[in-house]
Amino acid sequence: MFKKSDKKIKENDQESNAAFEEFFNQVLKKMPARSAKIINSSLTVSKAKAEQFLASNSQKFDHLFNEFLVGVDSQTRRKCHETIHFATLTAAIVGFSPIPFSDAVLLVPIQLTMMMRLYKIFGASWSEALAKGITKELVVVGLGRSLVGNVLKFVPAVGTIAGGAINATVATTITEALGWVTVKMLNDGEDIFNNVLTFEGQFKGLVSKLQKANKKK
Repeated sequence: MFKKSDKKIKENDQESNAAFEEFFNQVLKKMPARSAKIINSSLTVSKAKAEQFLASNSQKFDHLFNEFLVGVDSQTRRKCHETIHFATLTAAIVGFSPIPFSDAVLLVPIQLTMMMRLYKIFGASWSEALAKGITKELVVVGLGRSLVGNVLKFVPAVGTIAGGAINATVATTITEALGWVTVKMLNDGEDIFNNVLTFEGQFKGLVSKLQKANKKK
């Protein structure tokens, strides 16, 4: 019995890892080739840091997303959780990667891939052109806060670690907030492209809650 259970867990882990690799590779194809190469070359170290970072924050933030899941059926909920997790993990990996002054820009392909998949889950019509405009505006929100972290990346050893930690926080906060607001609006039958003001208000509200929760750390 134990062995069967153990085998099932291993199979689930393998499936999850394969699904993440598919998401990650899809994102890399949308990034500048040079940046994608750097991220890939440091992936083992960056991913380990990113997973540890997300694990330390998951319990603190999970309850904040409950209101965004009201009325969402269990299968859709699972798919949304998986998609947003893959996106935030990728965002954290980028945050921990040694690429000075480019983290915020590199969030765009991550968020576009996440949003496209969420729209597909809900069977909604997807507009990449309009989504690019929204995600670029959201990246600007995080750019100022990530600037200090990017500067620290030029300092050897400790500077790189400190810079990555700051940028991972910014990258995951913005990406996760974008993901759950998108889920809520799609579940409510609203399209973010037709309800930009509603989307902006909900996004800023969730980011504010995430930041407050982070300060209580």
